[in-house]
Amino acid sequence: MSLHPKKFFIATILSLTVLTITCNYAFAREIDIGLVISNEKIKIGSNKNAVLINTRTNNIITKIKNQETYTVSNSSGLIHISHGISNTSLGSFTGPIKLIPDNDKDLVFCKDKWYRGKLIILTNGSKNQITIVNQLKLEDYLLSVVPSEIPSSWEKEVLKAQSVAARSYALGYLGRRKKKGYDLESTVEDQVYLGVSSEKRSTSNAVNQTKNLILVTDENKPLIALFHSSAGGFTDSIESIWEKESSPHIIPVPDYDDNSPHFKWFRTYTLQEITKFLINENIGNVTDIIPVSRSSSQRVMWVEVLGDKGKIKMRGDDFRRTIKLPSSKFNMLIRKEKVVFAGRGFGHGLGLSQWGAKALAEKGFSYMEILAHYYPGARLAKLNE
Repeated sequence: MSLHPKKFFIATILSLTVLTITCNYAFAREIDIGLVISNEKIKIGSNKNAVLINTRTNNIITKIKNQETYTVSNSSGLIHISHGISNTSLGSFTGPIKLIPDNDKDLVFCKDKWYRGKLIILTNGSKNQITIVNQLKLEDYLLSVVPSEIPSSWEKEVLKAQSVAARSYALGYLGRRKKKGYDLESTVEDQVYLGVSSEKRSTSNAVNQTKNLILVTDENKPLIALFHSSAGGFTDSIESIWEKESSPHIIPVPDYDDNSPHFKWFRTYTLQEITKFLINENIGNVTDIIPVSRSSSQRVMWVEVLGDKGKIKMRGDDFRRTIKLPSSKFNMLIRKEKVVFAGRGFGHGLGLSQWGAKALAEKGFSYMEILAHYYPGARLAKLNE
């Protein structure tokens, strides 16, 4: 899709006047990211001196020396800690347990990855699984998230737009996984977070240059700024794709993702392969697939799958995830035992399109203009320090 002239943004950019809003509940001084839920022994430690503290009693369990490792596991609902080399037991604790470096610039490790901030070890009520959480400053979290979600070699205005979107997403969904004992997952279920190994200078600069900037709704609440790889020509509205209330800021807008490797795609499956994907639906062998309805951007909203033992009606986005299609924007044809899908885009198609944003940046649009396009009517706010 060809780009509109820059004057297209004159009206929308006015809504991105920078506001200053007061931080409630220490707006993201720190954020808790789930790293591991496991019934195995997990190695933890720090690159410099640190302490292990039982937060229930506030007592120091042990002081950790430079590069020293310990293992933690769940022993009948208690957190068992032992030395990583000697295997000497330090005891079992109700917890939660915190690993805190002596210097807040030092690093901690969990399994084979290094992280900023602290580690929290808890059972979360489980009798056999241990949960390990990385607690760190929001801005430090973004240093890893942004390059994990978008190529660090892309134009700086794209990286800045992604930084604001990722920061807004994190605050908008803060506490989303509280039942698991943390705020957000470290995977694509929320935002990909890989620790310090993923940090890049270009994305760190983008995070720093947009420090404390978020998108907010009309109620001054952080916007859940959804983003995806490529929309295939047009983004979509949130209520068309998911069981969510409509948002005036997540609506269909033109995308400019023609250069995306996923702008057009094709997939071919046998009916037997699709049957295996849907084995848990208990409909037997799949015999037909019928797109029931489409959004204004031509994504499949609902699909009916017929089997020789029953049928199911699924959200189009659930269907594409289940059978591993790039997006729910597709047409299809069944020939004999094969199903041919022809589609566009990659991801759910909501909010910012990364490939579209890249094209806009290449044409000279600023990160504010990019955000104004993909989140119409949203306002840019600066959090108080």
